[in-house]
Parts: sequence; structure tokens; C-alpha cells
Amino acid sequence: MEHHPTQKVHIELSAGTRDSVQIITVHGPLTIHNFFDFQDLTRQQSQTPVLLIDFTDVPYLDSAALGSLVGIHVSRGKANQKYALVNVNERIQRMFTMTGVEQFLVLYENVAAAEAALSS
Repeated sequence: MEHHPTQKVHIELSAGTRDSVQIITVHGPLTIHNFFDFQDLTRQQSQTPVLLIDFTDVPYLDSAALGSLVGIHVSRGKANQKYALVNVNERIQRMFTMTGVEQFLVLYENVAAAEAALSS
């Protein structure tokens, strides 16, 4: 199924299996047309020790959304809080590689691996 860049994105917040973990699950393409709610929700999690962002249902993202991910990395680092992007598809991983952000973004294969590594 092809996705249009102005397609709405659906975002859910849920608790992880550990008390310190919150999970933001994104459904749909994350683009300049729809990433503001995502960005607002990530900022609202400023007191969450570990924030996981599940990209299982994200077919692609654009440069504006990529910038918001870099912003998450910077702000969580300054606050000494952990985060990870999980279940990132190959297309988005290639974008991370082409832009050089894979060198510093925190990526895990799935939620369970990220929770185990980051919430100890």
C-alpha cells in the first residue's frame, strides 16, 4: 500500500513492562505535515527515565521528522535520560546511514531488547 505524505499519523503512548519505561508507538508516515503531535508528545515525556519510540508501522519519514528525532537525541542527552528507536525498517535505516545520524541515534531491534538494555 502506497502512503501519501499528508496522510494522518496515529500516535499512542503506553507503559513499558518496567516502571521507568514509556513507549510511543507511531502508525503511518512521519512527515512535516503531521509530526507536530509526535514532537509535542515526546516533549511531554521529559520526566520519563526511558522513552522508546516504536516505528513498526512507520513506512517512511522525511527530513523534518528526522530533525525531530535528532532533537529527541539532544534533549534527552542533556537531561541525562535514555531513549531508543525500535523496530525501524530498512528504508528508514538507510536514511539514517545516508545522513550520518546512525552514528549517534540509539536503535534497538525491538521493544524487549531496548527495555532490557536501557532500564537496568
